[in-house]
Amino acid sequence: MTGTPDPKLLRAALSQFATGVTIIATKEDDGTPRGFTANSFTSVSLDPPLILVCIARSAASCEVFSGARHFSVNVLSEEQKDISGLFASRRTDKFDIAPWHPGRTDTPVIDDALAWFECAHHDLVDAGDHVILVGRVLDFGQGKGRPLGYFRGAYFTLGLEDPLVDAVARNTNTIIGAVYEQSGRVLLEVEPDTGDLKVPTVGDTTASCNLTALKQKYDETQLSTAIEFVYAVFEDNRTGRVTIYYRGQASGPAPAGTGFFAFDDIPFDRIRDSAMRDMLERYVGEARQGGFAVYMGDEIEGVVRPVG
Repeated sequence: MTGTPDPKLLRAALSQFATGVTIIATKEDDGTPRGFTANSFTSVSLDPPLILVCIARSAASCEVFSGARHFSVNVLSEEQKDISGLFASRRTDKFDIAPWHPGRTDTPVIDDALAWFECAHHDLVDAGDHVILVGRVLDFGQGKGRPLGYFRGAYFTLGLEDPLVDAVARNTNTIIGAVYEQSGRVLLEVEPDTGDLKVPTVGDTTASCNLTALKQKYDETQLSTAIEFVYAVFEDNRTGRVTIYYRGQASGPAPAGTGFFAFDDIPFDRIRDSAMRDMLERYVGEARQGGFAVYMGDEIEGVVRPVG
């Protein structure tokens, strides 16, 4: 491509990048709350703790945010789609409709946000038809739920596959499992008689095979788990069994009959299921690289597609 890119084509190409959705909020000098919807948000640094958001110069609130001493970034959940639409509008009563509360610096914080960051103005960078507002995180918190996603100019739900997984499990010979990660380690179940290892699953030796059973597998232990997204789906052509693996996070001690294994110390030779072993080897490699992809196919071959 030569010359200046076509703005419409460039916008379409940029929309291929899936993002979350946030509300950026602050208060004017007279105490009036101001806010807008943005997906141009990202983390910058942990030391010092910095984030940034891009604001169009044409935005009515650009001048207000450029000069604000403090502002908040509120990451929305899938249940807050209406709030996203509200703050994307030009309505003047946004903060009369949306539930919020003052944060540590009296900055508006949206109630029940998936995560929120209260920031001090750190820097303002000129960037063409936008300005880049860099904030230093003073306080933050997180809630529960799934993130509200944005892709190709429309909202999407990252958890949309969950009911489909349950539907598959009800109608086929299915196993559902999860790779639970904790600080560079993965949780594996240990067979008491043989010492063989496997990722946590339901459906092979358990009565229930559905996502709820997987989520509740360790409810009576001190281990807390959270499922994030489908990581691999494949069918064993020999048995007709469908296997679905999620990626997840874990906190707390490993329950009896399980253990956490560092990436470098996983004894793959003790994982007898070759498809499970291949899946876990791929997971470790992707975790080290900092990017994940979904595998779809059978136990021998398939396709790998990036997540997000």
